[in-house]
This record gives sequence, C-alpha cells and structure tokens, in this order.
Amino acid sequence: MSASLGSETYNLDRKAASKLLHVSVRTLDRYLKSKKLSSRVVDGRVWMDKGELKAFMDKKSGSINVDNVDMSTPDLSIDVDVDNVDSSSQDVVHSMSTVRKVSKEKSPSGVYKKLFNELKEEVSEKQTRLEIANYRVGQLEAQLKNSIPLLEFHRENYEKKKKEQSLEGKIVEQGTVLARIKTQLKYEKFNKRIFLTILMVILALQPLWLLLIYR
Repeated sequence: MSASLGSETYNLDRKAASKLLHVSVRTLDRYLKSKKLSSRVVDGRVWMDKGELKAFMDKKSGSINVDNVDMSTPDLSIDVDVDNVDSSSQDVVHSMSTVRKVSKEKSPSGVYKKLFNELKEEVSEKQTRLEIANYRVGQLEAQLKNSIPLLEFHRENYEKKKKEQSLEGKIVEQGTVLARIKTQLKYEKFNKRIFLTILMVILALQPLWLLLIYR
C-alpha cells in the first residue's frame, strides 16, 4: 500500500523507514517531530517517501544536500504495525517519567524536611513539658513526705488538747460535786450544832421542870 501526492510517493511506513535509516522508531518519530522528514497520514497510518529518506541518508553522510523538504507535516498518528517491543519500551519510559513527576510533585524533599523539623520541634517541646511535669511531681512527693509528720503532729496535738479539755471538764464537774458535798456537810454540821444546843438546853432545864412538877 502507498499514498501518492503529486510527484512524491509515500510508500514506506514507519517501521520500514526506521529499518531503511538504521534507526529506532522513536528516533524516526523525533525526526518527524523536528520537521527533518515529512510524512502523510492515510487511514490512521503514517507513510513516508522513500526518496526523501534516501536523500536524508545522503545528507546525513555528507554526500548530497537536499533543500526541498516538505515541512507541512500534519499531526502524527501511531502506526498499528509498529513493533510491540518498541511501543512497550515507550510506554515504560513514559510511565517512569510520569511516576517521577508525580513523586516529585507529591513528595518533594523540602516537604519531608519541613515535616521532620516540625515533628522534631514537637517532640522536643513535649519532652520539655514531660521533664517539667516530672520535676513538679518530685516536688509534690517531697512536700507530701514532709507534710506527713506535720499532719501526724497536728493530729496528736489535737487529741492531746481534746483529752485535756475532757479532763478539765471532769475536774470542773468533780469540783462542783465536792462543793455541793461540802455545802451539805456544812448544813449537817450546823443542824447538829442546833440539835446539840437544844438538847443541852433541855437537859439543863430538866431539874427545873422536875421541881415544878413535884411541888
């Protein structure tokens, strides 16, 4: 199959053209993209002029200068008969380039460095807070140890005062009882004295009564 346009005959596909030039299909595509060679697209396949290819080879070897090169190449399409190995290689290279690009966009070294520094500062800050907290806990433990004997002293002092107050209350109560008993004893002594006085008066007047009776 070939495509004839004017005096030019495009009768070589990309694979055959690359073999004629002894280059890879990718190199041939670069020649086409840089307008070093012309091409025609028919039914989705790229066709190239054999004469132009030979002239390109001669120019490349330095024997002939070719000036009449068609520079109006349309957009290229991929030849369906291109070697699968070459296409796979292009896909792999493209995929690797895409992965590198995405990797650079998503995870640049600057981002990791910034994240590392932020995490480092956060860890350092938390470590400082932890040390301060441990120091405060140590102070509280020391204060607690010192406060235990003081609390014990206050408790013993309170119990002592409570006992003293209880004893004072008992002493006051006993004093009241003693005072009452003392008062009662005074009354009893006074009553006894009165009784003895009356008894003595009666005894003293008894003879007089007897005389009066027996008269």
